[in-house]
Amino acid sequence: MRYLLKNMLKIVSALVILLTALSYLTPLVNPGWFKGFVFLGTAFPWLLLANLVLILAWTWRLNRFALYHVGMLLLGWQYVTAFIGLDIGKNPIPSGSITMATHNLGHLWPAKANDATYHQLALDYAAFLKKNAVPDILCTQETRGKFYKVLASEMGYPYTFNLKKGTVILSRYPMRGGGEIPFTSTKNSSLWVDVKIGKQVLRVYNVHLQSNKVTADTEKMLEEGDINQGQTWDEINRVLEKVGGATSLRAEQAQQLREHMDACPNAFVVCGDFNDTPNSFVYRKVSDGLNDTFRDKGFGLGTTFAGALPFLRIDYILTSPEVKTYSCRVLRGNYSDHYPVVAVIGL
Repeated sequence: MRYLLKNMLKIVSALVILLTALSYLTPLVNPGWFKGFVFLGTAFPWLLLANLVLILAWTWRLNRFALYHVGMLLLGWQYVTAFIGLDIGKNPIPSGSITMATHNLGHLWPAKANDATYHQLALDYAAFLKKNAVPDILCTQETRGKFYKVLASEMGYPYTFNLKKGTVILSRYPMRGGGEIPFTSTKNSSLWVDVKIGKQVLRVYNVHLQSNKVTADTEKMLEEGDINQGQTWDEINRVLEKVGGATSLRAEQAQQLREHMDACPNAFVVCGDFNDTPNSFVYRKVSDGLNDTFRDKGFGLGTTFAGALPFLRIDYILTSPEVKTYSCRVLRGNYSDHYPVVAVIGL
């Protein structure tokens, strides 16, 4: 026991290094084959924090174990920069640039709302956007019809695309043709539309991949759960089963989206809520060969989920190689359980 206590910090370090290494493998493993890796990918922000704390602890002790953790973070540097933006330059924004934004509005809606409530919500949200960013193209998910029509009028969006499934694209530029990526067995939806910008055409994908639908369960456990109670363990198992099943379905949806993008004849932008972190099979499948605007031009924590589980980055703006990114930021606000992502791009 004395030996165990004396070497407890080394044991913790070894465990954190092992779990971090396994989390780097998560994007390579299809969750349909093995669902266990899903949770390691989701846990990466906390593993990153644990590595940083242990680096400080071992450095204070002048112990070589600090170098092991530094080496582990350098080995997965692409995952570190996917969560923490490091672009500190003041990038000039040229004329003709396009401001894109994506936002899941799921928790904006009150339990009981009438037309007047939706109208006021749209006015308040428009004021928030005008203060922080004025997107030329706005992609929203989990959107109510009575809301986005008022928002379009207030923000001056003459063009909208909506198939009455909650996923909406609003634009200052004219649209010519669009459609849906036909996901099966889901209430989520993903749309695409071709936007005419000057003489060029930009395809915009608004993506909402399968939700985990565990927010309410997670919040209940955090508020009321007693780890010693059998009921709490049942709830934990139920949450894990939901997450595993949803992730497998997202993997199928990501493949469908990938095939559609690969057939696109124009430059394109992929906006939306992936419900998965950068350490995931889904993100790797969708983002392969694309530019992640936050990784390229973001600064600070990239957290986009404001729900019960902190530090998650699950909302993205990705671009095809022909599109240049000038800036990307995550806006902080209390309008949903997600934060909006805003990027300035150019063709």
